[in-house]
Formats: sequence, structure tokens, C-alpha cells
Amino acid sequence: MLAYRYRLYPTADQAAALTRWCGCARAIYNAGLEQRQVAWRDYGVSLGYSDQGARQLTDAKRALPWLAEPHCDVLQQALRDLDRAHRNFLEGRAGQPRFRRKGDRDSFRIQNRKAGSIAVRRLNRRWGEVVVSKLGAVRFRWSRKPLGEIRHLTISQDTVGWHVCLCCEQLVVQPAPHLEGPIGIDRGVTATVALSTGELLRCPTLPPGQTERLRRLARRAGRQETARRHRPNTERQRSGRHQATLDQLAKLTARESRIRKDFLHKLTTDLAKNHGLVAIEDLRVTTMTRSAKGTIDKPGVNVAQKRGLNRAILKQGWGDLERMLSYKIETVGGTLVKVPAAYTSQACAECGVVDAASRRSQAVFSCVACGHAANAYHNAARNILAAGLAVTAREAVGEQAAAMNREPLGELANAA
Repeated sequence: MLAYRYRLYPTADQAAALTRWCGCARAIYNAGLEQRQVAWRDYGVSLGYSDQGARQLTDAKRALPWLAEPHCDVLQQALRDLDRAHRNFLEGRAGQPRFRRKGDRDSFRIQNRKAGSIAVRRLNRRWGEVVVSKLGAVRFRWSRKPLGEIRHLTISQDTVGWHVCLCCEQLVVQPAPHLEGPIGIDRGVTATVALSTGELLRCPTLPPGQTERLRRLARRAGRQETARRHRPNTERQRSGRHQATLDQLAKLTARESRIRKDFLHKLTTDLAKNHGLVAIEDLRVTTMTRSAKGTIDKPGVNVAQKRGLNRAILKQGWGDLERMLSYKIETVGGTLVKVPAAYTSQACAECGVVDAASRRSQAVFSCVACGHAANAYHNAARNILAAGLAVTAREAVGEQAAAMNREPLGELANAA
């Protein structure tokens, strides 16, 4: 499954309808969540999608006619999302589901079950349109052709505007010819990506003027939030200026995120197309960026320094880089190898000696054994590539040995 995301440009009437559809999905989700909480708290009964499905939705539409406006999938998929979130919570994969708020990642999903419910057409070089039942044709910015059969679409709204995401199923993977050999990648803070070929790439960010404006807006929003909390309980609603500050802050943050994702998409696409094997460190970014503040009984140390490091790591997009590489390399028939991260920055790529003293600084590596000097990120990328090749070789030997062990058994079976 591949997802293609486009910027959506609805008319004023279509935008109002999309807003209402998001409101219907949010209302059904929150009502279903409240129903599950009451059933568990008062009766000890755990409800599922089958208990809240078509019959209760039909009754809700009769009682509330405005729920009948959107496509029927909008309400059904909201309940399916709730059911999935609840199962993830019960199985320990996520936290407890929370009520959705207006304006916080508003979206809805529609399945392409029968012909005509979803159709995509290209109008010209820059524009296309998606036709949705009960909504009509909505224009979007055409950036690439969606490949495969459309399974469902998701329409969402964020600070930038409306977007449509087409989820397509590709039945056949066409391996692409890889022009270059295997490559190793080291992720860092000073250099976002260091390649074993010697290239050091850094994720771009906002221009200096906008970076300073983002910092000023964050400080202003903090002061306004502090002032709001010191008011009486009856006067703690956000003022118009406070909300305007938050809106401006959200727009700049979204711009920074788009710049980062654009860089990562271009980089990962280039790596997946040109290299048949890519080796990276197996990093748990969520654990690495966890807060160090601790608890009241056991407060953390160096909390401010750890907070700054967490922000620096998250701004580089380490997790997004690994996620994009994983599905893009699989699409073109390549291989992504994850190697243990231990000692990759302390081992010498020339002689293999591991010594913490060889890592002189953040960017300087000088081996204490053989005297090899190089950029620390480049040296680590070479070690990661060597470890990835070793892992691939061991897997190939294991598969060959397994095939050899199976072959005599097959011959005996044929002879019998």
C-alpha cells in the first residue's frame, strides 16, 4: 500500500461541507467513546464495532438529521478508528483513547467499495480533481500520478489548508536498476545525514528572520498562557490576541515541518533509486527523546540540556528518515539493513580498534591505534556499511546452508 498526498483546493461551499463532515465524524467518534466508557464503568461490558455499527448509526441519523449529510463511510470509518484505538490500548500498543477536539487534526476517510464512489482525473499539467460521492469534484494540485488501485482516501485539514491522501494498492513491485553500490548512513545532530561516500547533508530550516520570529512568537504565547492561568476561573478563555499568536506560531511550525519533509523525501527517494542496499543504525528515537525530568520523588538531572538535545534530534527527522527509507526501498526491490548502534562512532573504519578516546570531538575522529583521521560522522557511516554488509552476508550463508540441508531430504522423498 502506498499513499499519495496532495494539496486540496475546495470551493467555499465545498470547504464548508468538508468542515461539517469532519464535525460529524468527530461527533460520532466522541459519542462512541463516551458510550464505551459508560458501558465499562457502569456495567462492566466492553463494546466493539459490531455493537456500535450500522443499526445504531441508522438510529442516530433518524434522531439527528444533520448526521445524514456526509457520505455513509465518514461515520462508519470514525467508529472503526475508535475500535482500532481501543484495541491498541487494550493490547498495550498505545494509550487510552481521548475525545477529539474541534480544529485538532480534523479528518475523515472514505472507502472505495463500489465503482463511482471515488474517481481521480488529471485536468492539466498542474491540476487534477477527485470526485467523491455526495461531495462532487474537488480540485487538487497535481504533483505526481497515483499508481495502483485506490482503496480509500482521507481528507484532512491542518494549519496550511485541506489535503487529500489517496491510499493505493500496488499488486506488482517493479525492481528498479540500481546505479550505485551499497551505502551506509549515520544520523547526527550537527550533520543530519552522513553517507559512507563522504557526503555530509544537513536538513534545511527556516530562514534566520523567520527563525527569530518563531522564537519571539513562542515567548509571547508563553507569556499570554501564564497570564491566562492567573485569571479567575470564569475568565480563563483565550483572548483573540492569544489565539492569533497561536495561529501564527502554528503556521511557522508547519512551514518548518514541510521544509524538513521535503528534504527527507528527496533524499530517501534518491537513496532508494540509486542504491540496492542501504545500512542504517537501529535507533529507538522515541526512547532517545524521552524527557529526563523524572518524578517528584526522583527528579531528573540536566533536564534543560536533555530537553535541548531532544529538540535538536526531533528537528533532524531521524524517525521520518527511517520510515521513508523502509517503504521506498521495498517499493523498488532494494534492501534496508538495520545494524546495532553500539560502538559505531568509537570504532576505527580502517583498523577496527574500538576506543572512546578516538572520538576527539563531535566531528573529529583520530584513531589511537593506527592514527587514521577522518570526519567522525563519515567514519561511523563506513562502520555502519561494513556491519550491514556483514549482516547480509551472514543471512545469505544461512539461507544457503538451509537450502543444502533441505536438498537431501527432498531427494530421499522423491526416491521413495
